Amino acid sequence: MQLKRILFIRNKLRISMKILLDTNFVITCVKQKIDFPSLANEIISGEIEWIIPQDVLNELGNIKDRKGTKVADKNAAKLSFEILQTITPKIVELPGKNPNVDIKIVNYIMNKPIVLATLDKNLKSRIDNKILTIRSRNNLELI
Repeated sequence: MQLKRILFIRNKLRISMKILLDTNFVITCVKQKIDFPSLANEIISGEIEWIIPQDVLNELGNIKDRKGTKVADKNAAKLSFEILQTITPKIVELPGKNPNVDIKIVNYIMNKPIVLATLDKNLKSRIDNKILTIRSRNNLELI
């Protein structure tokens, strides 16, 4: 395990990067106690500009406030907001009238040097951008 960590550090990317956060990525990181800002900084040596769509913030707010939502999900959404405050992401409006946030994300990052932080297999298959995802339940991988 230590050898893998050394390999990751040795092969760090040395560039600045924009990373757009998807709802399921943030919620899952919180539930699995993954410190995604710190782990991202371990594999990317340049500066990271975090980006979060207003639609994703709205989804997190809906999870937090919706009646009938599991307590664990509500708590994860609440903690997500606290974590997001610490990384001060750039909040963006996704263009388009489509109610499907995934489609709006695809249209927003298409042909832009933006990494997408997601676990959504369907979303991953629709883009050519780099993807930041969870590996081995507690590590991040840039693919």
